[in-house]
Amino acid sequence: MSNKIAKLKYAREVNCYHRAVAEESVADRHSEVLRRMEQVEPPLGWANAVVPPAPEFGKEIYAGYGVKYQDKRIKCNGGYAYRDAEYLSVDQSAHDDHLFFRFDIRDPEIDYGFILHVNAPQIIEAFGAYRADVGFFFYGVLYEERKKETPQSLRGNPASNFDGRNSILTLEAACFWDAELCRRALGYGRDEVIRRLDGKVPRVEPLIDGVYVVFNDDPDLTFEAYCAYNDALKPVLGLA
Repeated sequence: MSNKIAKLKYAREVNCYHRAVAEESVADRHSEVLRRMEQVEPPLGWANAVVPPAPEFGKEIYAGYGVKYQDKRIKCNGGYAYRDAEYLSVDQSAHDDHLFFRFDIRDPEIDYGFILHVNAPQIIEAFGAYRADVGFFFYGVLYEERKKETPQSLRGNPASNFDGRNSILTLEAACFWDAELCRRALGYGRDEVIRRLDGKVPRVEPLIDGVYVVFNDDPDLTFEAYCAYNDALKPVLGLA
C-alpha cells in the first residue's frame, strides 16, 4: 500500500459529475460548459486553455475530450453520456457527464489552498455538478480496501449495488453534494449536514442547492490522517 501512495504523492484531483438529460444536446451542453468554465479563475479555468469542439460518439455511448493547458502538470478531461431518452431513463451514475482535473502540487504556479477554497466551488457551479470531490488520487480506493466495508455500512444502496447518485462512500479532502444526493444518501438536507459538521471541519457551507465541505485542507495530507477523519466523521453523518 505504501508503494502505491508513494508513486502518487504529488497528484491531486478535482472530479465533477452532472446528471445528463436527453433534452440537452451534447453540442449545447459543451457550449455552455465552455462559456462558464472560461469565467473560472486560473489555474483550472479555461480562459487560456485549448478546448476542443464538442466530441462525437461514433460507436461509443460516451464521448470524451481533453483540455490542454499551458502548464502541462494540469490534466483535464471531460465526457458526455449518450443523449437518448430511453438510455438515460435508467437513473445511475454510469450515465453522468463528467469533468476531471489532475494536477501536481509541486508546480509553483499551483496554490492547493486556492483550488480547494476558490477554484473547486467555481468549477462545481460552472459544470452544474450534483456531486464533486477534491482529493488525493487513490486514497479513497485504498481506504475502502483497508476498511473492508460491509453492505450494512452503506446508506442508500447495498455495497454490491453502490452508485454515486444514491450513496456517499468516502469523504475526500473536499466534497460537494447537491440537495437530491443529500436526500438519497443521507436522508436529510444540507442544513443538517452543516449542523452536524459545524466546528468539526475547516469549512462547511451552502453551495448552489447543496453543501460544500472541506474535510481537510492540508496539501500534504497523509493516508493515515485521511483514514482518521473518515473514521471519525462518517459516523457523525450517519455513514458509518
